[in-house]
Amino acid sequence: MSAPITPRKKRRNLQSDRKAKCHQLYSSDDVIKLYEISRNTLTNWIAEGLPFVDAEMRLFRGKDLNHFHARRRERASGAPLAPFMANCFGCKGHHSLIDGDISIDPGRTPGMFRASVICPHTGVQANRYVCSEEVDTIWKLREANPGRETRD
Repeated sequence: MSAPITPRKKRRNLQSDRKAKCHQLYSSDDVIKLYEISRNTLTNWIAEGLPFVDAEMRLFRGKDLNHFHARRRERASGAPLAPFMANCFGCKGHHSLIDGDISIDPGRTPGMFRASVICPHTGVQANRYVCSEEVDTIWKLREANPGRETRD
């Protein structure tokens, strides 16, 4: 005989940006109950920039909670990548394929290529998949914009 399997509650990393009431103050315990999170998560949110009122007990404005979660959702959705930029998973930034040393390798799909640049901050390879027309444009832009290699 085995015990009945209870369904696990789905983990929610991104919270609603309208869960807290705008004109209400919340204590730390209230925030933990409202969002069903642990105390460590609340501490991490504060480290990420969640503002609070430092009174006898730490208080959070509902408006600040909603704004904080709206910003987190916006960052998580990711803004579209600008043309000729590669997404870096090391520093979470974007790096230009026009400046610096790049490598362009054939992709798995015919007509597609992987353009790579090394992140100056972390040394991690930042990649972007491009078609053959974009490769031609990258080379033309690199020739027209020599970057730091210009003579003084």
